[in-house]
Amino acid sequence: MNTNSKQPRQNLRFLVLVAAAAGVTSAVPALADPVSGQIGIASQYLGKGLGKSDEDPALFGSVRWDSNGFYANGFASQAASSRGADAEVIVAAGYAREIGDWGFDGQVMYREMLNETNGVDSGFVEWQGDISRKLTDRLSARMRFNYASDTYGAGEEAWWTEAQATITLTSKDKLSVAYGMRRIDNGTDYDAWNIGVKHKISPAVSADLRWYDTDGHEFGSRYEGRLVASIAYSF
Repeated sequence: MNTNSKQPRQNLRFLVLVAAAAGVTSAVPALADPVSGQIGIASQYLGKGLGKSDEDPALFGSVRWDSNGFYANGFASQAASSRGADAEVIVAAGYAREIGDWGFDGQVMYREMLNETNGVDSGFVEWQGDISRKLTDRLSARMRFNYASDTYGAGEEAWWTEAQATITLTSKDKLSVAYGMRRIDNGTDYDAWNIGVKHKISPAVSADLRWYDTDGHEFGSRYEGRLVASIAYSF
C-alpha cells in the first residue's frame, strides 16, 4: 500500500473536521463566552511521553465548553500506529474550581485511536484528577493522576502520575518541566520527562519548543528522546 498517497487525503479529512468544529463555534454567538478552541500543528504528536505519530508532523484541534466550573471538550490529532491508525480522538467532561491558591480539576475521558485493524481494543475510558497550587507570583506546581481500568490494546489496569512545575520568565514566556511514571498491568512500565518553553506570539497565537525523553529506549523508537515544536491558534 502506498502510504504517501493516503497522507494528503488524511490531512484534508482532518482539516475539514477541525474547520467544522470551529465553524460551529463561530456560528453560535450566544455561546461565544463559554466556548473556546484551538487549532495547531506539531512536529510530532505525543501521549504520556511517547511518540504517537511515527515521528511525522501532526495537525490537531480542540473545542471546549465551560459553564460555572463544569466543562466538556473534544480533541483530535493526527496519529499513527502499527495497526493502521491515522488519528486519535478524546472526548471529556469534568469540573474545575479554585480555592485560594489551590486548583482542583477532575474529569472522565473516552480516548480512541481511529481506523485501527485486526480487532485491537483501541477505545477506553480514563479518569483524571489534577491538583495545582500557585507557589509565588512566578512559580506554580501541578500533580496529575490518571487511571484506566482497561487501557489500550492488551494493556489492563494502568496509572499515569505526573508532577509539573511552571515558571513565568517574562510576560510572554513560560518554562515548564514535568516528570511522569507509567505503570500498567500486562504492559510496559516506564518513566518520562519533558522540559520546554511556551512563547506567546500574540494574544491568540502561541508556540512551544520542548524536549521529551524516557528511561525506556530499549523498548523501541517511541520511547526515545525527541525535540518537539508546535504552534497553535486559540479562538
